[in-house]
Amino acid sequence: MFRWQRPGDLPPSEPSEAAIWAAIDRQDPQGSADVRDRLEQHQDMLRGRDTFHSFFTRFPLLPECSEGSVEFEDPDRWVTSLRLQCGEYHPLESSVVQVGWGICDVLAPVADTVEPVSQSSLLSHRQLQSAPLEWPRDSTFGQIQSPISGYVSWARYVLQVHRGTLQEAGIYEAVYASLFDYGRLPTSWARGLAEFWDVSRGTFWVGAEELTVTLSDLQTVSGLPVFGHRFEECVPPDQQLFRRVPSADGDRRGRLALPVVYPTLLQHFRQTYRASSLSRRSRAAMPADLWVRSFLQEEYLSSSPASLHDPFDCGLQRGALLSEETAEPSFSAVYTSPGLAGVDEHLLLAGFLALWLSTFVLPLRADSLRCSVLLAASQLSQGQRLALAPAVLARAYGILRSVSEASSLEVQDSVLPWQYLYAWVHLHVRGAFSCLETPAYFLQRGFPTVLQLSQASSTLESERIRLFFFAPHLVADRFSLVHQPDIVSLPSHLRGTVVVDGVDDRGRRTLLLHRQGLTVAEYLISLRPGWLCHRQGGFVTLEGYQPNRVARQFGFSQATAYDGRPLVPGVSDVRQMGTVPSETRFYAAALTWLHLLRLGTGSSFLLAQPSVQTGVSYTRLAWVRQSFGAALEHGARRYERRVRELGLPRGRRSRRGPSETAGDRGTGAEACTATGTVVPSPTRASDVAPAPHHTEVSRSSRQRAGSQHATSSRRSVDARPSPRDLVESPQDPRRSDFTGYSTPGPSGDFFFPVDPYGSFWPGESSGARVVLPSELFERPLDTQTTLDLVPAEFSFFPGSHSADPAGPSSAPTSYPVDSASPSTALEGFDYTSEIPCYVPVPPNLRTTDRCHHLVVLLRDLVSSIDPRSPESWVGFTSSAGRLLGLFADFGVDATELAFWEAVCREAESCIWQLRPLSVTRVRVTLSQLEGMVASRRTIADDTHDRLDRSAEALRRHRQSSSGMTQEVDGLTARMQELWRDIRQMMSRTRQLQVGRDRRDRLTRREEQRHRSLQHEVMEADTLLVQAVEQFQRAQTEFQILDEITGRLQSLRDRLY
Repeated sequence: MFRWQRPGDLPPSEPSEAAIWAAIDRQDPQGSADVRDRLEQHQDMLRGRDTFHSFFTRFPLLPECSEGSVEFEDPDRWVTSLRLQCGEYHPLESSVVQVGWGICDVLAPVADTVEPVSQSSLLSHRQLQSAPLEWPRDSTFGQIQSPISGYVSWARYVLQVHRGTLQEAGIYEAVYASLFDYGRLPTSWARGLAEFWDVSRGTFWVGAEELTVTLSDLQTVSGLPVFGHRFEECVPPDQQLFRRVPSADGDRRGRLALPVVYPTLLQHFRQTYRASSLSRRSRAAMPADLWVRSFLQEEYLSSSPASLHDPFDCGLQRGALLSEETAEPSFSAVYTSPGLAGVDEHLLLAGFLALWLSTFVLPLRADSLRCSVLLAASQLSQGQRLALAPAVLARAYGILRSVSEASSLEVQDSVLPWQYLYAWVHLHVRGAFSCLETPAYFLQRGFPTVLQLSQASSTLESERIRLFFFAPHLVADRFSLVHQPDIVSLPSHLRGTVVVDGVDDRGRRTLLLHRQGLTVAEYLISLRPGWLCHRQGGFVTLEGYQPNRVARQFGFSQATAYDGRPLVPGVSDVRQMGTVPSETRFYAAALTWLHLLRLGTGSSFLLAQPSVQTGVSYTRLAWVRQSFGAALEHGARRYERRVRELGLPRGRRSRRGPSETAGDRGTGAEACTATGTVVPSPTRASDVAPAPHHTEVSRSSRQRAGSQHATSSRRSVDARPSPRDLVESPQDPRRSDFTGYSTPGPSGDFFFPVDPYGSFWPGESSGARVVLPSELFERPLDTQTTLDLVPAEFSFFPGSHSADPAGPSSAPTSYPVDSASPSTALEGFDYTSEIPCYVPVPPNLRTTDRCHHLVVLLRDLVSSIDPRSPESWVGFTSSAGRLLGLFADFGVDATELAFWEAVCREAESCIWQLRPLSVTRVRVTLSQLEGMVASRRTIADDTHDRLDRSAEALRRHRQSSSGMTQEVDGLTARMQELWRDIRQMMSRTRQLQVGRDRRDRLTRREEQRHRSLQHEVMEADTLLVQAVEQFQRAQTEFQILDEITGRLQSLRDRLY
């Protein structure tokens, strides 16, 4: 072929494809040149060309790295067995509770060793010390955008027409999940995840344990592939965009290496952008609705969301069973394409996938579509499987890291596919979301669990969520932690077996040869530590992935985890990737993708049984207690009290504002600041006054529900509690999870009706109206009917006889007649009189004196009640009942009998109210109690002061240890840098050796060819000499022949 150099005056968009092939065909008119030489010439002529006139910012694709050129260290077994001493640790406990020894399966790299004591850098722990770290009221952190107009119609068409292509790419279920609207989910859990994200470990802290979103979890909740071709966002230069490779059909012009629809998609983006009135400066993205209008007809631009019970709008009634015809209908020929004229099916599919990636899977800005995803969209439209899950997880880790490290919570860049993170919370925190019943069709077909959140609600109480992260056992009645969910779609016959990641004789990966082998391979990838990479244009984000820190999520026990992430060549700090040269940055990204998705390593791993019993090693729990125990205890104390205050009336709640987040000690407590001052003990028992026993239990309908204790259970909506259930007896000790620590709480365990579809709480997002306890007890539960008594002619009060038999009763004015009710107990108390009602018999003369005597006895009985003497109460009810019975037998007047019944019942009610009072049983004065409180306060203050001094000493020791640790870390970092340089030089040496060996092989091959050509040249020269000699001999003979012919002709002429 020929050598071509680009002329300086050539336009940027030249030469065209036609001109390139015309030049190549002129040099090869007979078509005898090798196809590879022609394609190499085509590649050279593309250098420096820009078809789109600098409209897009171009970045090269990641370099191709073969597995043979890089060696990774893999253990023989990813799941090993250790003899561990397992325990359990909760905040506010004095020590780790030992459970026992046992052989446990753990996830490598791991060991049962002691870690150095570290300091917490969690946002939630900093919030305990620094007041300004509060979320703004108008914060959109964690908010999900609803589908734009036209998306649902477009998605339904693509799911029906291109179902096979989407299944081949492994994204059919993930695209199906985007039909539904998740924009109504509250953002409370997003803030909790950010506050408890550990940047250095890439995990969430829930109590004393670590959890994280693993690749397996993300695939379960989203349906995104874990294994496949690496995912990258960029617009490559023409030399890579139009690069051609040999075609299988023998075409001498080859075929495009990238999808054919990709250049057309880029051209469509450019034309749509230029036809609009958008700014000419920022061309990297456009509004998503503008992209939709450039593809769809006007009648398909509807904004009606899809229903989970009728996804394709087939007219199903709610509750009807879904079938394949209604849930996944096949495309009918009568349907017309929603695309505009000139938009073919391939372009329509690629355009939708670009919208799906930009707005649902990996959004970077709200309601915008960026040109960098067009490459991945075109690859997916051809059925190519891409590893989307690692890129999405890298983006999520990066946002959580930036928010956790920020000095202010006014976050700008916080757009994420939050529906996936909420689905992960729903997967591992039972009770976090209240979901409607999901149709059984989706559960049986293994659709992503994010579908369940399309019609869900959650708590808006951030205090309860923070308390769950600090101490899950304190809210066990509302939330429960699930380490290993049972919905991971692994083959049941492989559960509990050891699987080997090997290579067969033909070089094929054994995991990919078996049925459902791809699922097992992706599960293995999620088990191994590595780096998650997200490349967007010229930026590369690397986030550490350490599943061995959350081994319980895979069904294994947790011990001390080691850092199994490999060293990234040429990168000293992955958080400063912007300072690394672009070539090194892209090479590092390619290596991390290769390391993460490698197969055929020869390592074995175990697929744990579902719901297997797991534990945490005693050594690790002791390290957690020493490193984070103080912060966990501080946070648990603070938010436990705040959660209990949620059930109190607004007048009794704490008056603290948002800024009072440092002390929580009461008057005079000093807040701990970032300068290192000591944080005093959160609360002193003497600063909290117990709630009076007669607190009114009726609550306003606008008031939020109170906290239920861990020992109480949720009651059914059909169970009607009695008023006694709403009152806590003062004799019973205050139920608290803290030793020597009491808090003002609600007067009892409140009852809240449960919605048939979930546990909605009063004041939260629920469509149905919630009945409050005050509405349940508007009328008495058991009201006795008033007896119809007939008045008599006489009265039993001396000197108060009425002349008129029908006149009013002669009862004293201090006892009104209308007080004769069956019960005069205070509202809210479960009091029912044990004194029965009597019907008097007709009187006679013999019983009149007896009745006067009974009046004296009743007066003495009531007068004998001493509020400070419980002995005077004994037998009052029985004595009063007998005396009233004698009244009725002696024929007393009905009005007088009703009056004395009312008097006795009122006295009985007073006795019933006196019984719970402890002051009636202890002979102590109020001044003595005040003195006792003062002495207890002095003792508590002294104890807290000693605790503060101990905390100060502990802080100094930790600072000293931290300084030594930093020095050790510095030396270790230097050693690692030296080792990294050595490894880089060794890697470079291996590369040079491999290159030299390859050149040696080429040299030997060329020498053999040269020798062969020499033999051919010698043979050709010999044949040429022979031919020349033959030619010369023939030439001589022809001369002789001519001479003889002339002589004969002369003889012939002489004869004639």
